[in-house]
Amino acid sequence: MIGNISDMAIIILVAILLLAGQKDVAGTVRNLGKTLEEIRRRQNEFKNEIMRELSETGEVTNSIKKDLSDEPIIRPYHQPTQDYKIKQLEEEIKRLQSELERLKSSDRKN
Repeated sequence: MIGNISDMAIIILVAILLLAGQKDVAGTVRNLGKTLEEIRRRQNEFKNEIMRELSETGEVTNSIKKDLSDEPIIRPYHQPTQDYKIKQLEEEIKRLQSELERLKSSDRKN
């Protein structure tokens, strides 16, 4: 199977030589060389563009990681449970009952 561009170039060269015959072989090879050079140049441009985009993506990712690590963690406020609310209400009732008893006893003394 064809593994890279140079293998493909050899196959194209042989095909051109077979199809074109002996007339103007030098011009055909020259044009083929120019075409292969253009393909390699565009391949390198594409590779460089992809690498640049990946680098920018990595920079953004690192920036986000840094921003996240710099901020303190804020946990959401949890509502008290029903049991806790009941306990608070019972304590308030006891406090109010004792206050009521205290007031009743002070009224009797007066």
